[in-house]
Amino acid sequence: MSMSSRLVRLVADVLELPVDQVDAQTGPATTAAWVSLRHLQIVAAVEDAYRISLTPREIRTVRSVADLRTLLAQRGVPE
Repeated sequence: MSMSSRLVRLVADVLELPVDQVDAQTGPATTAAWVSLRHLQIVAAVEDAYRISLTPREIRTVRSVADLRTLLAQRGVPE
């Protein structure tokens, strides 16, 4: 998938990072900017942008951009 995807741009915006610093592995374990507050902001932004509602379990299990892509794909939501 293109690294300039809508999801990558959304995560980069929330984390206040350049788009080229965000990839599939970007998450709290790899990116200092992805702290708990930003995690909730990313979840809220994804829910708003894609018009979905993530379950508490899904919110807890998201650990990267790749995880967000997987959730969107499971719901049949185009990235």
